[in-house]
Amino acid sequence: MVAKDGSSPKLEPSLLNSVQTIQDPAPLEGIATPKQIDDDDVYVDITEGVGRATDVSKSGRVSSYRSLHRTSSRQRLSRLESRIHPEHAKALLPTTTLYVTVMIALVGSFQTGWLLTQLNYLPFHSVKTCSAVPIKPDTCILFSGHSKNEWTMCVTGWVVGAAFGAMLSSIPADRFGRKRTMFLNAFIMIVGGGVQAIAHDPYVFALGRLISGLATGTVINVSNVLISEISPCQMRGLFSTGLQVGVALGSLAVTSTHYLIGTGDIAWRFMMGLPVVFGLVQVLLMPMTVESPVWLVGQGNVDDAALAMKRLYKPTNYEAILNALVASHEEEQREIAEVQPWAAMVSKKYRLQLVIAIVVCASHQITGVNAIMYYSATIFNNAGITDPRVANTIVNVIRVISVVLVAKIMDKFKRKAMLITGMAVMAVASGSLVLALTNSWSALAVASVGTYIAAWGFSIGPMAWMVAAELFPDYLRANAGSVGTMFTWISNFFVAVSYPVVASEDSLGNYAFLIFLGILVVLIVFIAVVVPETSHKTYVEIAQAFGIQEKSHEAIEGQDPWATPRVSHYSAFNEPTHGDKSATTVQETKPVNMPHARTQ
Repeated sequence: MVAKDGSSPKLEPSLLNSVQTIQDPAPLEGIATPKQIDDDDVYVDITEGVGRATDVSKSGRVSSYRSLHRTSSRQRLSRLESRIHPEHAKALLPTTTLYVTVMIALVGSFQTGWLLTQLNYLPFHSVKTCSAVPIKPDTCILFSGHSKNEWTMCVTGWVVGAAFGAMLSSIPADRFGRKRTMFLNAFIMIVGGGVQAIAHDPYVFALGRLISGLATGTVINVSNVLISEISPCQMRGLFSTGLQVGVALGSLAVTSTHYLIGTGDIAWRFMMGLPVVFGLVQVLLMPMTVESPVWLVGQGNVDDAALAMKRLYKPTNYEAILNALVASHEEEQREIAEVQPWAAMVSKKYRLQLVIAIVVCASHQITGVNAIMYYSATIFNNAGITDPRVANTIVNVIRVISVVLVAKIMDKFKRKAMLITGMAVMAVASGSLVLALTNSWSALAVASVGTYIAAWGFSIGPMAWMVAAELFPDYLRANAGSVGTMFTWISNFFVAVSYPVVASEDSLGNYAFLIFLGILVVLIVFIAVVVPETSHKTYVEIAQAFGIQEKSHEAIEGQDPWATPRVSHYSAFNEPTHGDKSATTVQETKPVNMPHARTQ
Protein backbone atom coordinates (compact mmCIF):
# COMPACT_ATOMS: atom_id res chain seq x y z
CA MET A 1 0.00 0.00 0.00
CA VAL A 2 1.23 3.48 -0.74
CA ALA A 3 0.27 6.95 0.34
CA LYS A 4 -1.21 9.49 -2.02
CA ASP A 5 2.23 10.75 -3.03
CA GLY A 6 3.33 7.24 -3.96
CA SER A 7 5.57 6.69 -0.95
CA SER A 8 5.13 4.20 1.85
CA PRO A 9 2.66 5.54 4.42
CA LYS A 10 4.31 7.12 7.46
CA LEU A 11 3.13 8.97 10.50
CA GLU A 12 4.34 12.54 10.82
CA PRO A 13 6.42 13.00 13.99
CA SER A 14 4.31 16.01 14.99
CA LEU A 15 1.19 13.88 14.86
CA LEU A 16 2.82 10.93 16.54
CA ASN A 17 3.67 13.03 19.57
CA SER A 18 -0.07 13.37 20.19
CA VAL A 19 -0.66 9.61 20.08
CA GLN A 20 -0.54 8.31 23.61
CA THR A 21 0.90 4.83 23.98
CA ILE A 22 2.10 2.70 26.84
CA GLN A 23 5.79 2.87 27.76
CA ASP A 24 7.24 -0.62 27.79
CA PRO A 25 3.80 -2.23 27.63
CA ALA A 26 3.31 -5.52 29.35
CA PRO A 27 3.56 -8.23 26.70
CA LEU A 28 0.30 -9.68 25.53
CA GLU A 29 0.21 -13.40 26.00
CA GLY A 30 2.01 -15.09 23.15
CA ILE A 31 3.09 -11.84 21.47
CA ALA A 32 6.63 -10.57 21.23
CA THR A 33 7.08 -6.86 21.92
CA PRO A 34 9.28 -4.53 19.84
CA LYS A 35 12.93 -4.33 20.90
CA GLN A 36 16.31 -3.48 19.44
CA ILE A 37 17.69 -6.36 17.43
CA ASP A 38 20.74 -7.12 15.40
CA ASP A 39 20.58 -7.80 11.69
CA ASP A 40 21.05 -11.50 12.27
CA ASP A 41 18.23 -11.85 14.80
CA VAL A 42 15.62 -14.41 13.87
CA TYR A 43 12.16 -14.68 15.44
CA VAL A 44 10.03 -17.78 15.56
CA ASP A 45 6.52 -17.53 14.15
CA ILE A 46 4.29 -20.13 15.79
CA THR A 47 1.25 -21.13 13.77
CA GLU A 48 -1.11 -23.84 14.99
CA GLY A 49 1.61 -25.09 17.33
CA VAL A 50 4.22 -25.52 14.56
CA GLY A 51 7.41 -23.44 14.82
CA ARG A 52 8.68 -21.76 11.68
CA ALA A 53 11.70 -19.47 11.67
CA THR A 54 11.15 -16.18 9.90
CA ASP A 55 14.03 -13.76 9.41
CA VAL A 56 11.90 -10.66 9.62
CA SER A 57 14.90 -8.42 10.00
CA LYS A 58 15.78 -9.20 6.39
CA SER A 59 12.30 -9.24 4.92
CA GLY A 60 10.80 -6.35 6.85
CA ARG A 61 7.37 -7.56 5.73
CA VAL A 62 4.24 -8.68 7.51
CA SER A 63 1.40 -10.87 6.27
CA SER A 64 -2.27 -10.05 6.66
CA TYR A 65 -4.12 -11.80 9.47
CA ARG A 66 -7.21 -12.25 7.31
CA SER A 67 -6.01 -15.65 6.14
CA LEU A 68 -5.51 -16.70 9.76
CA HIS A 69 -9.06 -15.75 10.70
CA ARG A 70 -10.44 -17.41 7.58
CA THR A 71 -8.97 -20.75 8.63
CA SER A 72 -9.17 -20.55 12.42
CA SER A 73 -12.05 -18.28 13.50
CA ARG A 74 -15.12 -20.19 14.63
CA GLN A 75 -17.20 -17.15 15.49
CA ARG A 76 -18.51 -14.04 13.77
CA LEU A 77 -15.92 -11.26 13.90
CA SER A 78 -16.36 -7.56 13.37
CA ARG A 79 -14.58 -6.06 10.34
CA LEU A 80 -11.95 -4.64 12.70
CA GLU A 81 -11.27 -7.95 14.44
CA SER A 82 -10.96 -9.79 11.13
CA ARG A 83 -8.00 -7.58 10.15
CA ILE A 84 -5.79 -7.65 13.24
CA HIS A 85 -4.11 -10.18 15.49
CA PRO A 86 -6.55 -11.95 17.85
CA GLU A 87 -4.62 -10.92 20.96
CA HIS A 88 -4.48 -7.30 19.85
CA ALA A 89 -8.24 -7.43 19.29
CA LYS A 90 -8.71 -8.63 22.86
CA ALA A 91 -6.47 -5.85 24.15
CA LEU A 92 -8.50 -3.07 22.50
CA LEU A 93 -10.48 -1.27 25.18
CA PRO A 94 -13.14 1.25 24.09
CA THR A 95 -13.13 4.86 25.24
CA THR A 96 -16.18 7.00 25.91
CA THR A 97 -15.75 8.47 22.43
CA LEU A 98 -16.27 5.05 20.87
CA TYR A 99 -19.54 4.55 22.75
CA VAL A 100 -20.68 8.03 21.73
CA THR A 101 -19.84 7.29 18.08
CA VAL A 102 -21.86 4.07 18.16
CA MET A 103 -24.86 5.65 19.88
CA ILE A 104 -25.01 8.53 17.38
CA ALA A 105 -24.75 6.05 14.51
CA LEU A 106 -27.67 4.08 15.99
CA VAL A 107 -29.98 7.10 15.77
CA GLY A 108 -30.54 5.99 12.18
CA SER A 109 -31.79 2.56 13.26
CA PHE A 110 -34.24 4.18 15.68
CA GLN A 111 -35.48 6.35 12.80
CA THR A 112 -35.90 3.18 10.72
CA GLY A 113 -38.16 1.59 13.33
CA TRP A 114 -40.15 4.80 13.56
CA LEU A 115 -40.80 5.01 9.81
CA LEU A 116 -41.47 1.27 9.62
CA THR A 117 -44.53 1.44 11.87
CA GLN A 118 -45.60 5.10 11.95
CA LEU A 119 -48.59 4.45 9.64
CA ASN A 120 -49.78 1.37 11.57
CA TYR A 121 -52.57 3.22 13.39
CA LEU A 122 -56.25 2.45 12.79
CA PRO A 123 -57.49 6.11 12.68
CA PHE A 124 -55.01 6.72 9.85
CA HIS A 125 -56.41 4.02 7.58
CA SER A 126 -59.08 1.39 7.47
CA VAL A 127 -60.68 0.14 4.28
CA LYS A 128 -64.13 0.28 5.87
CA THR A 129 -63.88 3.75 7.38
CA CYS A 130 -62.07 5.35 4.43
CA SER A 131 -64.62 4.01 1.93
CA ALA A 132 -67.64 4.99 4.02
CA VAL A 133 -69.96 7.73 2.80
CA PRO A 134 -69.92 10.00 4.64
CA ILE A 135 -66.65 9.41 6.52
CA LYS A 136 -67.24 9.36 10.25
CA PRO A 137 -65.46 11.90 12.48
CA ASP A 138 -62.06 10.86 13.89
CA THR A 139 -61.62 8.16 11.24
CA CYS A 140 -59.47 8.10 8.10
CA ILE A 141 -57.79 11.26 9.44
CA LEU A 142 -54.75 11.01 7.15
CA PHE A 143 -55.96 12.52 3.85
CA SER A 144 -59.62 11.77 4.43
CA GLY A 145 -61.20 9.60 1.78
CA HIS A 146 -57.98 8.19 0.35
CA SER A 147 -58.25 4.96 -1.62
CA LYS A 148 -56.66 1.62 -0.79
CA ASN A 149 -54.18 2.02 -3.65
CA GLU A 150 -53.18 5.49 -2.47
CA TRP A 151 -52.55 4.14 1.02
CA THR A 152 -50.47 1.27 -0.36
CA MET A 153 -48.44 3.85 -2.30
CA CYS A 154 -47.78 5.77 0.93
CA VAL A 155 -46.67 2.62 2.75
CA THR A 156 -44.44 1.29 -0.03
CA GLY A 157 -42.88 4.65 -0.96
CA TRP A 158 -40.58 4.27 2.03
CA VAL A 159 -39.70 0.70 1.04
CA VAL A 160 -38.74 1.72 -2.51
CA GLY A 161 -36.60 4.59 -1.24
CA ALA A 162 -34.87 2.36 1.30
CA ALA A 163 -34.09 -0.23 -1.37
CA PHE A 164 -32.33 2.35 -3.55
CA GLY A 165 -30.61 3.92 -0.56
CA ALA A 166 -29.24 0.57 0.57
CA MET A 167 -28.02 -0.42 -2.90
CA LEU A 168 -26.28 2.92 -3.53
CA SER A 169 -24.97 3.57 -0.02
CA SER A 170 -21.54 2.04 -0.61
CA ILE A 171 -20.68 4.69 -3.21
CA PRO A 172 -20.62 7.73 -0.89
CA ALA A 173 -19.47 5.62 2.08
CA ASP A 174 -16.34 4.48 0.23
CA ARG A 175 -15.65 7.83 -1.40
CA PHE A 176 -16.42 10.31 1.38
CA GLY A 177 -16.12 8.10 4.46
CA ARG A 178 -18.62 6.64 6.91
CA LYS A 179 -18.85 9.71 9.14
CA ARG A 180 -19.32 12.27 6.36
CA THR A 181 -21.87 10.08 4.58
CA MET A 182 -24.00 9.81 7.72
CA PHE A 183 -23.70 13.59 8.21
CA LEU A 184 -24.90 14.34 4.67
CA ASN A 185 -27.56 11.62 4.92
CA ALA A 186 -29.02 13.34 7.99
CA PHE A 187 -30.02 16.27 5.77
CA ILE A 188 -31.89 13.87 3.48
CA MET A 189 -33.65 12.56 6.58
CA ILE A 190 -34.63 16.13 7.50
CA VAL A 191 -36.00 16.85 4.02
CA GLY A 192 -38.01 13.62 3.97
CA GLY A 193 -39.57 14.26 7.36
CA GLY A 194 -40.35 17.85 6.39
CA VAL A 195 -42.14 16.83 3.19
CA GLN A 196 -44.23 14.30 5.14
CA ALA A 197 -45.20 16.93 7.70
CA ILE A 198 -46.38 19.55 5.18
CA ALA A 199 -48.02 17.19 2.66
CA HIS A 200 -51.66 17.92 1.78
CA ASP A 201 -52.32 14.90 -0.42
CA PRO A 202 -51.16 11.26 -0.42
CA TYR A 203 -48.92 11.76 -3.45
CA VAL A 204 -46.74 14.42 -1.84
CA PHE A 205 -46.76 12.38 1.36
CA ALA A 206 -45.57 9.31 -0.57
CA LEU A 207 -42.75 11.45 -2.01
CA GLY A 208 -41.72 12.37 1.53
CA ARG A 209 -41.77 8.69 2.46
CA LEU A 210 -39.62 7.93 -0.59
CA ILE A 211 -37.02 10.53 0.45
CA SER A 212 -37.09 9.26 4.03
CA GLY A 213 -36.57 5.75 2.67
CA LEU A 214 -33.42 6.85 0.83
CA ALA A 215 -32.06 8.11 4.15
CA THR A 216 -33.12 4.91 5.91
CA GLY A 217 -31.46 2.52 3.47
CA THR A 218 -28.26 4.55 3.49
CA VAL A 219 -27.94 5.01 7.24
CA ILE A 220 -28.67 1.37 8.07
CA ASN A 221 -25.90 0.11 5.79
CA VAL A 222 -23.33 2.80 6.57
CA SER A 223 -23.85 2.74 10.34
CA ASN A 224 -23.60 -1.06 10.26
CA VAL A 225 -20.24 -0.83 8.46
CA LEU A 226 -18.94 1.89 10.79
CA ILE A 227 -19.87 -0.02 13.95
CA SER A 228 -18.32 -3.19 12.53
CA GLU A 229 -15.09 -1.36 11.68
CA ILE A 230 -14.59 0.13 15.14
CA SER A 231 -16.05 -2.57 17.41
CA PRO A 232 -13.52 -4.50 19.53
CA CYS A 233 -14.26 -7.87 21.12
CA GLN A 234 -16.06 -6.33 24.07
CA MET A 235 -18.64 -4.73 21.76
CA ARG A 236 -19.25 -7.65 19.41
CA GLY A 237 -22.69 -8.21 20.94
CA LEU A 238 -23.63 -4.59 20.34
CA PHE A 239 -22.35 -4.91 16.78
CA SER A 240 -24.54 -7.92 16.09
CA THR A 241 -27.73 -6.69 17.78
CA GLY A 242 -27.45 -2.90 18.15
CA LEU A 243 -29.17 -2.11 14.87
CA GLN A 244 -32.00 -4.58 15.52
CA VAL A 245 -32.51 -3.18 19.02
CA GLY A 246 -32.62 0.36 17.61
CA VAL A 247 -35.26 -0.62 15.04
CA ALA A 248 -37.33 -2.43 17.68
CA LEU A 249 -37.17 0.55 20.06
CA GLY A 250 -38.18 2.89 17.25
CA SER A 251 -41.25 0.77 16.54
CA LEU A 252 -42.11 0.65 20.24
CA ALA A 253 -41.79 4.44 20.46
CA VAL A 254 -44.34 4.80 17.64
CA THR A 255 -46.95 2.61 19.31
CA SER A 256 -46.39 4.50 22.56
CA THR A 257 -46.89 7.81 20.75
CA HIS A 258 -50.23 6.59 19.40
CA TYR A 259 -51.59 6.92 22.95
CA LEU A 260 -50.63 10.60 23.07
CA ILE A 261 -51.72 11.99 19.71
CA GLY A 262 -55.29 12.93 19.00
CA THR A 263 -57.12 12.89 15.73
CA GLY A 264 -56.43 16.49 14.79
CA ASP A 265 -54.41 17.63 11.80
CA ILE A 266 -51.55 19.07 13.87
CA ALA A 267 -51.14 15.86 15.89
CA TRP A 268 -50.48 13.55 12.96
CA ARG A 269 -48.29 16.13 11.19
CA PHE A 270 -46.12 16.36 14.28
CA MET A 271 -45.76 12.58 14.31
CA MET A 272 -44.91 12.36 10.60
CA GLY A 273 -42.40 15.21 10.89
CA LEU A 274 -40.53 13.79 13.86
CA PRO A 275 -37.77 12.32 11.61
CA VAL A 276 -36.71 15.96 11.19
CA VAL A 277 -35.70 15.87 14.85
CA PHE A 278 -33.77 12.62 14.35
CA GLY A 279 -31.87 14.21 11.47
CA LEU A 280 -31.08 17.36 13.47
CA VAL A 281 -29.78 15.24 16.34
CA GLN A 282 -27.33 13.51 14.02
CA VAL A 283 -26.25 16.79 12.37
CA LEU A 284 -25.56 18.45 15.74
CA LEU A 285 -23.84 15.45 17.33
CA MET A 286 -21.88 14.13 14.35
CA PRO A 287 -18.78 16.28 15.17
CA MET A 288 -18.45 14.21 18.36
CA THR A 289 -17.97 11.00 16.35
CA VAL A 290 -14.76 9.55 14.91
CA GLU A 291 -14.13 8.24 11.41
CA SER A 292 -13.36 4.55 10.91
CA PRO A 293 -9.59 3.83 11.07
CA VAL A 294 -10.18 0.95 8.64
CA TRP A 295 -11.53 3.37 6.02
CA LEU A 296 -8.77 5.91 6.70
CA VAL A 297 -6.08 3.26 6.17
CA GLY A 298 -7.79 2.29 2.93
CA GLN A 299 -7.48 5.90 1.78
CA GLY A 300 -3.77 6.02 2.65
CA ASN A 301 -4.39 8.38 5.60
CA VAL A 302 -2.38 6.44 8.16
CA ASP A 303 -1.71 9.58 10.22
CA ASP A 304 -5.43 10.25 10.59
CA ALA A 305 -6.04 6.56 11.31
CA ALA A 306 -3.55 6.71 14.20
CA LEU A 307 -5.26 9.75 15.67
CA ALA A 308 -8.67 8.12 15.26
CA MET A 309 -7.44 5.03 17.11
CA LYS A 310 -6.14 7.20 19.93
CA ARG A 311 -9.61 8.69 20.37
CA LEU A 312 -11.48 5.38 20.05
CA TYR A 313 -9.32 3.07 22.17
CA LYS A 314 -7.36 3.24 25.37
CA PRO A 315 -3.54 3.14 25.00
CA THR A 316 -2.34 -0.05 23.33
CA ASN A 317 0.06 -1.21 20.62
CA TYR A 318 -1.25 1.13 17.93
CA GLU A 319 1.71 0.48 15.63
CA ALA A 320 1.13 -3.25 15.36
CA ILE A 321 -2.57 -2.73 14.71
CA LEU A 322 -1.85 -0.13 12.01
CA ASN A 323 0.61 -2.51 10.37
CA ALA A 324 -2.04 -5.24 10.34
CA LEU A 325 -4.65 -2.89 8.87
CA VAL A 326 -2.25 -1.79 6.12
CA ALA A 327 -1.40 -5.41 5.27
CA SER A 328 -5.06 -6.42 5.35
CA HIS A 329 -6.09 -3.61 3.01
CA GLU A 330 -3.31 -4.47 0.57
CA GLU A 331 -4.30 -8.14 0.56
CA GLU A 332 -7.97 -7.33 0.07
CA GLN A 333 -7.23 -5.02 -2.86
CA ARG A 334 -5.09 -7.67 -4.55
CA GLU A 335 -7.76 -10.31 -4.07
CA ILE A 336 -10.41 -8.03 -5.57
CA ALA A 337 -8.15 -7.10 -8.49
CA GLU A 338 -7.31 -10.71 -9.31
CA VAL A 339 -10.65 -12.38 -8.61
CA GLN A 340 -13.26 -9.84 -9.89
CA PRO A 341 -15.76 -10.29 -7.03
CA TRP A 342 -18.99 -9.95 -9.03
CA ALA A 343 -17.80 -12.46 -11.60
CA ALA A 344 -16.80 -14.82 -8.80
CA MET A 345 -20.20 -14.42 -7.12
CA VAL A 346 -22.06 -15.79 -10.14
CA SER A 347 -19.43 -18.37 -11.07
CA LYS A 348 -20.09 -22.07 -10.72
CA LYS A 349 -17.88 -22.18 -7.63
CA TYR A 350 -20.15 -19.90 -5.59
CA ARG A 351 -23.46 -20.30 -7.42
CA LEU A 352 -25.13 -22.49 -4.81
CA GLN A 353 -23.97 -20.19 -2.00
CA LEU A 354 -25.46 -17.25 -3.90
CA VAL A 355 -28.81 -19.02 -4.27
CA ILE A 356 -28.85 -19.86 -0.56
CA ALA A 357 -27.97 -16.27 0.37
CA ILE A 358 -30.79 -14.90 -1.81
CA VAL A 359 -33.36 -17.33 -0.41
CA VAL A 360 -32.33 -16.80 3.22
CA CYS A 361 -32.30 -12.99 2.92
CA ALA A 362 -35.61 -12.97 1.04
CA SER A 363 -37.14 -15.18 3.75
CA HIS A 364 -36.42 -12.34 6.20
CA GLN A 365 -39.48 -10.62 4.64
CA ILE A 366 -41.52 -13.09 2.58
CA THR A 367 -42.42 -15.00 5.75
CA GLY A 368 -44.75 -12.09 6.57
CA VAL A 369 -43.15 -10.13 9.40
CA ASN A 370 -43.78 -6.75 7.81
CA ALA A 371 -47.36 -7.65 7.00
CA ILE A 372 -47.67 -7.45 10.77
CA MET A 373 -45.48 -4.36 11.16
CA TYR A 374 -47.44 -2.44 8.49
CA TYR A 375 -50.96 -3.77 9.02
CA SER A 376 -51.27 -5.24 12.54
CA ALA A 377 -53.81 -2.55 13.49
CA THR A 378 -56.11 -3.86 10.75
CA ILE A 379 -55.35 -7.49 11.65
CA PHE A 380 -56.30 -6.95 15.29
CA ASN A 381 -59.38 -4.96 14.29
CA ASN A 382 -60.50 -7.90 12.15
CA ALA A 383 -60.03 -10.12 15.21
CA GLY A 384 -62.56 -8.01 17.12
CA ILE A 385 -60.17 -5.64 18.92
CA THR A 386 -61.67 -2.17 18.56
CA ASP A 387 -58.56 -0.35 19.86
CA PRO A 388 -55.44 -2.16 18.58
CA ARG A 389 -52.97 0.17 20.35
CA VAL A 390 -52.57 -2.12 23.37
CA ALA A 391 -52.06 -5.18 21.15
CA ASN A 392 -49.52 -3.31 19.01
CA THR A 393 -47.61 -2.23 22.11
CA ILE A 394 -47.51 -5.81 23.42
CA VAL A 395 -46.17 -7.05 20.08
CA ASN A 396 -43.41 -4.42 19.98
CA VAL A 397 -42.40 -5.07 23.60
CA ILE A 398 -42.05 -8.75 22.70
CA ARG A 399 -39.93 -7.78 19.71
CA VAL A 400 -37.55 -5.69 21.83
CA ILE A 401 -37.18 -8.47 24.41
CA SER A 402 -36.54 -11.16 21.78
CA VAL A 403 -33.89 -9.06 20.02
CA VAL A 404 -32.05 -8.44 23.30
CA LEU A 405 -32.24 -12.06 24.45
CA VAL A 406 -31.12 -13.56 21.16
CA ALA A 407 -27.72 -11.90 21.59
CA LYS A 408 -27.25 -13.94 24.77
CA ILE A 409 -28.10 -17.32 23.27
CA MET A 410 -27.15 -17.01 19.61
CA ASP A 411 -23.74 -18.64 20.02
CA LYS A 412 -25.04 -21.36 22.35
CA PHE A 413 -27.12 -23.09 19.68
CA LYS A 414 -26.58 -24.13 16.09
CA ARG A 415 -27.67 -21.64 13.44
CA LYS A 416 -29.55 -24.26 11.44
CA ALA A 417 -31.43 -25.58 14.46
CA MET A 418 -32.49 -22.07 15.49
CA LEU A 419 -33.66 -21.26 11.96
CA ILE A 420 -35.71 -24.43 11.57
CA THR A 421 -37.19 -24.29 15.08
CA GLY A 422 -38.03 -20.60 14.86
CA MET A 423 -39.66 -20.90 11.44
CA ALA A 424 -41.64 -23.94 12.56
CA VAL A 425 -43.04 -21.91 15.47
CA MET A 426 -43.82 -19.07 13.02
CA ALA A 427 -45.75 -21.53 10.84
CA VAL A 428 -47.81 -22.73 13.81
CA ALA A 429 -48.45 -19.12 14.85
CA SER A 430 -49.58 -18.26 11.30
CA GLY A 431 -52.09 -21.10 11.39
CA SER A 432 -53.40 -20.11 14.82
CA LEU A 433 -53.74 -16.48 13.64
CA VAL A 434 -55.98 -17.63 10.80
CA LEU A 435 -58.05 -19.57 13.33
CA ALA A 436 -58.29 -16.48 15.56
CA LEU A 437 -59.31 -14.17 12.71
CA THR A 438 -61.98 -16.48 11.33
CA ASN A 439 -63.54 -16.89 14.79
CA SER A 440 -62.88 -13.35 16.15
CA TRP A 441 -60.87 -14.71 19.07
CA SER A 442 -59.02 -11.56 20.08
CA ALA A 443 -56.88 -13.13 22.82
CA LEU A 444 -55.64 -15.87 20.48
CA ALA A 445 -54.91 -13.24 17.81
CA VAL A 446 -52.67 -11.26 20.17
CA ALA A 447 -50.97 -14.45 21.40
CA SER A 448 -50.42 -15.69 17.84
CA VAL A 449 -48.91 -12.43 16.61
CA GLY A 450 -46.73 -12.14 19.73
CA THR A 451 -45.50 -15.72 19.31
CA TYR A 452 -44.81 -15.13 15.62
CA ILE A 453 -42.76 -11.98 16.31
CA ALA A 454 -40.80 -13.68 19.11
CA ALA A 455 -39.99 -16.69 16.91
CA TRP A 456 -38.93 -14.37 14.08
CA GLY A 457 -36.71 -12.44 16.49
CA PHE A 458 -35.01 -15.65 17.63
CA SER A 459 -34.42 -17.07 14.15
CA ILE A 460 -34.58 -15.54 10.70
CA GLY A 461 -34.71 -11.96 12.00
CA PRO A 462 -31.13 -11.64 13.26
CA MET A 463 -29.64 -14.58 11.33
CA ALA A 464 -30.53 -13.97 7.69
CA TRP A 465 -27.61 -11.70 6.80
CA MET A 466 -25.31 -13.50 9.23
CA VAL A 467 -25.76 -16.92 7.61
CA ALA A 468 -25.59 -15.42 4.11
CA ALA A 469 -22.28 -13.70 4.87
CA GLU A 470 -20.75 -16.79 6.46
CA LEU A 471 -21.13 -18.75 3.21
CA PHE A 472 -18.52 -16.63 1.40
CA PRO A 473 -14.84 -15.75 1.86
CA ASP A 474 -14.35 -12.35 3.44
CA TYR A 475 -13.42 -10.58 0.19
CA LEU A 476 -16.85 -11.52 -1.24
CA ARG A 477 -18.93 -10.73 1.85
CA ALA A 478 -19.51 -7.09 0.93
CA ASN A 479 -20.90 -8.17 -2.43
CA ALA A 480 -22.97 -10.91 -0.81
CA GLY A 481 -24.31 -8.32 1.62
CA SER A 482 -25.34 -6.06 -1.26
CA VAL A 483 -27.20 -8.88 -3.00
CA GLY A 484 -28.85 -9.96 0.24
CA THR A 485 -29.92 -6.40 1.04
CA MET A 486 -31.38 -5.93 -2.43
CA PHE A 487 -33.50 -9.08 -2.22
CA THR A 488 -34.57 -8.25 1.33
CA TRP A 489 -36.00 -4.91 0.21
CA ILE A 490 -37.53 -6.44 -2.93
CA SER A 491 -39.29 -8.99 -0.72
CA ASN A 492 -40.33 -6.22 1.66
CA PHE A 493 -41.90 -4.30 -1.23
CA PHE A 494 -43.66 -7.43 -2.51
CA VAL A 495 -45.23 -8.11 0.91
CA ALA A 496 -46.22 -4.47 1.46
CA VAL A 497 -47.99 -4.31 -1.91
CA SER A 498 -49.52 -7.78 -2.07
CA TYR A 499 -50.77 -8.29 1.49
CA PRO A 500 -53.58 -5.68 1.34
CA VAL A 501 -54.75 -7.27 -1.91
CA VAL A 502 -54.82 -10.89 -0.70
CA ALA A 503 -56.22 -9.87 2.70
CA SER A 504 -59.15 -7.96 1.19
CA GLU A 505 -62.68 -9.32 1.60
CA ASP A 506 -62.98 -10.15 -2.09
CA SER A 507 -59.80 -12.27 -1.93
CA LEU A 508 -58.50 -14.54 0.85
CA GLY A 509 -59.56 -12.19 3.64
CA ASN A 510 -58.84 -13.69 7.05
CA TYR A 511 -57.13 -16.67 5.44
CA ALA A 512 -54.30 -14.54 3.99
CA PHE A 513 -51.72 -15.81 6.47
CA LEU A 514 -52.11 -19.31 5.05
CA ILE A 515 -49.86 -18.08 2.23
CA PHE A 516 -47.11 -17.30 4.73
CA LEU A 517 -47.67 -20.67 6.41
CA GLY A 518 -47.06 -22.39 3.07
CA ILE A 519 -43.95 -20.30 2.38
CA LEU A 520 -42.58 -21.18 5.82
CA VAL A 521 -43.07 -24.91 5.23
CA VAL A 522 -41.17 -24.70 1.92
CA LEU A 523 -38.36 -22.68 3.53
CA ILE A 524 -38.03 -25.13 6.42
CA VAL A 525 -37.50 -27.97 3.96
CA PHE A 526 -35.04 -25.87 1.93
CA ILE A 527 -32.96 -24.97 4.99
CA ALA A 528 -32.99 -28.54 6.31
CA VAL A 529 -31.85 -30.02 2.98
CA VAL A 530 -29.69 -27.36 1.30
CA VAL A 531 -28.25 -24.94 3.87
CA PRO A 532 -25.11 -26.20 5.68
CA GLU A 533 -24.42 -25.55 9.34
CA THR A 534 -22.18 -22.48 9.76
CA SER A 535 -22.12 -22.11 13.53
CA HIS A 536 -18.69 -22.54 15.15
CA LYS A 537 -17.07 -23.41 11.83
CA THR A 538 -14.18 -21.77 10.03
CA TYR A 539 -14.73 -20.56 6.49
CA VAL A 540 -12.55 -23.43 5.24
CA GLU A 541 -14.85 -25.95 6.93
CA ILE A 542 -17.96 -24.23 5.51
CA ALA A 543 -16.43 -24.22 2.02
CA GLN A 544 -15.79 -27.96 2.26
CA ALA A 545 -19.56 -28.50 2.62
CA PHE A 546 -19.84 -27.14 -0.94
CA GLY A 547 -16.94 -29.25 -2.22
CA ILE A 548 -14.54 -26.28 -2.25
CA GLN A 549 -11.02 -26.95 -1.02
CA GLU A 550 -9.49 -23.77 0.39
CA LYS A 551 -5.83 -23.45 1.28
CA SER A 552 -4.89 -23.87 4.92
CA HIS A 553 -3.35 -20.98 6.78
CA GLU A 554 0.01 -22.76 6.85
CA ALA A 555 0.01 -23.03 3.05
CA ILE A 556 -0.97 -19.39 2.69
CA GLU A 557 1.78 -18.29 5.05
CA GLY A 558 4.32 -20.48 3.27
CA GLN A 559 3.62 -18.76 -0.03
CA ASP A 560 3.17 -15.38 1.71
CA PRO A 561 1.44 -13.97 -1.41
CA TRP A 562 0.01 -10.90 0.27
CA ALA A 563 3.02 -9.83 2.29
CA THR A 564 3.26 -6.07 2.39
CA PRO A 565 5.92 -3.73 3.78
CA ARG A 566 5.41 -2.84 7.40
CA VAL A 567 4.67 0.73 8.29
CA SER A 568 8.06 2.01 9.41
CA HIS A 569 8.63 1.86 13.15
CA TYR A 570 7.70 5.05 14.93
CA SER A 571 9.94 6.24 17.77
CA ALA A 572 7.05 8.09 19.37
CA PHE A 573 5.45 4.77 20.19
CA ASN A 574 8.27 4.09 22.65
CA GLU A 575 8.68 7.56 24.10
CA PRO A 576 8.25 7.81 27.89
CA THR A 577 4.77 8.77 29.01
CA HIS A 578 3.43 10.48 32.10
CA GLY A 579 6.72 12.34 32.58
CA ASP A 580 8.85 9.19 32.97
CA LYS A 581 12.23 10.53 31.80
CA SER A 582 14.18 7.57 33.08
CA ALA A 583 12.89 5.31 30.38
CA THR A 584 15.00 4.80 27.32
CA THR A 585 13.65 6.10 24.02
CA VAL A 586 14.18 3.70 21.19
CA GLN A 587 14.74 5.75 18.05
CA GLU A 588 14.36 2.88 15.65
CA THR A 589 13.61 -0.81 15.95
CA LYS A 590 13.08 -3.51 13.43
CA PRO A 591 9.64 -5.08 13.00
CA VAL A 592 8.81 -8.23 14.89
CA ASN A 593 6.50 -10.91 13.57
CA MET A 594 3.85 -11.82 16.07
CA PRO A 595 2.83 -15.47 16.49
CA HIS A 596 -0.61 -16.37 15.27
CA ALA A 597 -3.15 -17.69 17.72
CA ARG A 598 -6.30 -19.72 17.23
CA THR A 599 -9.44 -17.87 18.20
CA GLN A 600 -11.69 -19.59 20.64
